[in-house]
Amino acid sequence: MTGVGLLVVLTIASIANAFTTSDLSPFDGIVSSVIDPDSIDSSIDSKLREDGILEAAKQLSLLLKVQQKQTADLQMIVDKQNCGCKVKRYLRSQNYPLFSWGFNQNGEAYIMKKLGYRQFRLVSPGLTGQNNTVSFESVDYPDHYLRHLGSQLFLENVQSPRDPQMFDKDATFHIRQNKWFPHFNAYETVNYPNRFIRHKGYRLRIDRYKNTDLYRKDASFQTVLKPE
Repeated sequence: MTGVGLLVVLTIASIANAFTTSDLSPFDGIVSSVIDPDSIDSSIDSKLREDGILEAAKQLSLLLKVQQKQTADLQMIVDKQNCGCKVKRYLRSQNYPLFSWGFNQNGEAYIMKKLGYRQFRLVSPGLTGQNNTVSFESVDYPDHYLRHLGSQLFLENVQSPRDPQMFDKDATFHIRQNKWFPHFNAYETVNYPNRFIRHKGYRLRIDRYKNTDLYRKDASFQTVLKPE
């Protein structure tokens, strides 16, 4: 083997070792399921036998570019989930599709028909700052958020809420995507595990999970740009 050939082999080994031992957190178990380092080694050996050292180096370079793009794409997904976004949406009921979230003049939250439903900013992460959470800010009344109090949901001003020590937690919910139905999310309170936002008698409230079809439908909501 020439000096150049030996240098290329050593370079391939160095790159492959860095690739297979690099820290891909938070993507462990995701990227590795797409590209198997063992298959890369096998591919390199095959290319060394069939096409020579330079062709093997070219194939490894292409594989590394694919891995880098997939890592960047996954990072973008994580960033979007925790971006401090304020997306404006309506929240439509699963079992009452003509009804979406709204509130009356007293700030009491209900599912309502067209003249009553309201648009909310989905602030993520929520007011507690936890990842994969959301808080619901009124578009009509900035700085007013939905929070649970005595098991029912109310719209309150973040500057002057009742029980202010608990406000951030009461107004923050874990996002459970496609929890029970495709394209419909459930929202679990951060301070009362296993309690979800649901409607009951049209009133929005939090209730402990019950293993019934009615509960799952009452607690499932779809975020839409505009209800039909």
